[in-house]
Amino acid sequence: MLNNKEIPLELQKIFDKEEVDVKVDDKKDEVYTLKKPVFHAFTGQGYRLGSATPKIISKAKQGVDETEKRPTVVLNTSEPITNVQIWLADGTRIVQKFNVTHRISHIRDFIINYQGPRGRSPFTMTTTLPFRELLDESLTLEKANLKNAVVVQRLKKSTEPFRSVS
Repeated sequence: MLNNKEIPLELQKIFDKEEVDVKVDDKKDEVYTLKKPVFHAFTGQGYRLGSATPKIISKAKQGVDETEKRPTVVLNTSEPITNVQIWLADGTRIVQKFNVTHRISHIRDFIINYQGPRGRSPFTMTTTLPFRELLDESLTLEKANLKNAVVVQRLKKSTEPFRSVS
């Protein structure tokens, strides 16, 4: 098209009734080299993925001290200690230290004591992916492969969804 001295359609639409100066340089004999784009390093804030014990930030309730509310787990410092992240059914996340010799039943007791009266409703405990229900609560955390693991509290559904109104 340019060899015929015609204006390309793209330019004809933009400059319909105006004069347009078009300058074309013949560079067919030059070797084209691709210019590398300029590298700009990421300067924002990042988050580490896959951390065994992520930093947990929670809003403290007014008038309630977290240390008073939180039950204690007796640790034997001469044995290995692991962190277990517990996701409660209400969305609360807790990181609690346990010995690897503690049993799964100790995690259940901790959840019940942490939740108080709310912890009395029946629940099961599972792991995250791969999903596994923790049925044998007599296993130690080491035998159950729960070192630096995540345990999720799942409420059991009641058999009676509605109360009868009399």
